[in-house]
Amino acid sequence: MATFGIRALIAVSVMAAALSGCSQEGTLVIENGASTEFTGAVEGTQVTLDTGDSYQTTVYIGRSLAIVGPDHITATVSGSAITKRAFTEEVTIKNGETTTFRVPNDVGALILTNLHTVSINEISARPCGLGDFGPNLLGGKTIPPGASHTIQLDAGCWDLQINYGREATLEIVENVDIAIGQVIEIEWTPGYEYPPPPYPAPAR
Repeated sequence: MATFGIRALIAVSVMAAALSGCSQEGTLVIENGASTEFTGAVEGTQVTLDTGDSYQTTVYIGRSLAIVGPDHITATVSGSAITKRAFTEEVTIKNGETTTFRVPNDVGALILTNLHTVSINEISARPCGLGDFGPNLLGGKTIPPGASHTIQLDAGCWDLQINYGREATLEIVENVDIAIGQVIEIEWTPGYEYPPPPYPAPAR
């Protein structure tokens, strides 16, 4: 009787294992292709990646139990980098496959440090020499003496209008060239002139 009971238990165990099936999973890889650090969330998990680094996670999709589960599912990826606008996207991960999501550059950036003795109240921009200046890029903040602020800008040539001090004095920094993926640093004081890029060395 004892032997029969053990064999019956084994048979029941095997049958239960066959019915439960196996889990279905897919792999999601996030690669930071931006030229600056990426900070964001992958399915609710906070992720910070240096340039060129990657993050990998296994995404649960479904389970076979008499009925076959789905073969794909969406995961939410969100975040930003200095040279990448903030975004939220859904990525489809397929069962048994690896899906790679790459974070690309899509803007350039300007880091302006205020070396003056008074605060900067507003910064606005316009395409070089064209039309009026746009809205305040500081979003209601100010840049106190010694502090820095990062501004994302599309590729192109920009004039910057800087409003500073209690008298709301205006100055213009002309011809700031921005490229996608590029970060430009300006240490600003009144009278600052943006240096043009160096000319290429003459061919020999």
